[in-house]
Amino acid sequence: MRPYGCWVDGVGSRPAQPSSPPACDRAHHVAMRRRLLLIGGIATLGGALGVLAKPALDSVRRSLRTSSSPGVGAYDRVAGVFLGGYYDGIAADCAGVLASMEHPAILEVGPGPGHLAERLLTRIPGASWTGLDVDPAMLAAAARRLAAAGLVERSATVDADVAAMPFDDGAFDLVVSSLSAHHWLDAEAGFREIRRVLRPGGVALVFDLSPLLGHAETGLHGLRTAAAAFGESEWRRYRGAGPWTLVWRVELTAQP
Repeated sequence: MRPYGCWVDGVGSRPAQPSSPPACDRAHHVAMRRRLLLIGGIATLGGALGVLAKPALDSVRRSLRTSSSPGVGAYDRVAGVFLGGYYDGIAADCAGVLASMEHPAILEVGPGPGHLAERLLTRIPGASWTGLDVDPAMLAAAARRLAAAGLVERSATVDADVAAMPFDDGAFDLVVSSLSAHHWLDAEAGFREIRRVLRPGGVALVFDLSPLLGHAETGLHGLRTAAAAFGESEWRRYRGAGPWTLVWRVELTAQP
C-alpha cells in the first residue's frame, strides 16, 4: 500500500516518502483552507449586514403593526393607486355631516400619509384638521402632502395614542378614522377618548375592516368596542364583495 499516492492528469504518480506529503496533497490542503476562509468571510459579512439592517427591519415590523405596510412609501403608493375613490367617498360623507358648520374642527385618527386629509381640507374650505398617529413617519408624510397642496396652515399633526389623546374635552366637531381601528391596542379606551374630545352633538365616523377580518389580521378587537363608549351606533356596509362586508361605516354621536 502506497501512503500519499495521488493522480495527476489520470496518471499515477510515484509514491512519496511518508514524512513528506506530495504536492497534490499540499494543494488540496491549501484549497480547503481557502474555502474555510471564504465561508468564514461570508458568515462575518452576513452578520455585519444583519447588524446594520436591524434598524430597518425593526422599522418594517413597527410599520406592519400600525399600518399593515412595510413602510410609508409603500403605503403611500398603494393608497394613491387603489384607494383614491375610497377616500373621495369618505371626504364627501364628512362634508355632508359638517354641511351646516362654517369652521368645523376635524380630528383624524391614523391619517397615514394624508390622502384623506388633503381631500377633507380641499372639500371643506373652512375646516381645520388635526392628524393623530403613533407613527411619526406617517405624520411627516401627511405634513409634506398638505404643505405641497398649500393646506398646511389649516393643519396640525400630533404624535400620540388614541387611547390617551392630549386634547381638551369637546375640542372637535368631527372625528374620522379609516382602516385604523383594528390596529388600536386598546380600542375600548380609544373610543372613550373619541367620545371625550367630541363636542356635544359631535359625530365620529369610523371606517374599518369587519370585526372578523380585523381580528384575523391583528388579533385586536377594533370595531367590536365602538358602541360601548357611546351607548349606540349606526352601522352601514361601506365596501364588500358579494354577501361579505369588507369595510363597515360606523357612525357614533356624542349625546349632549
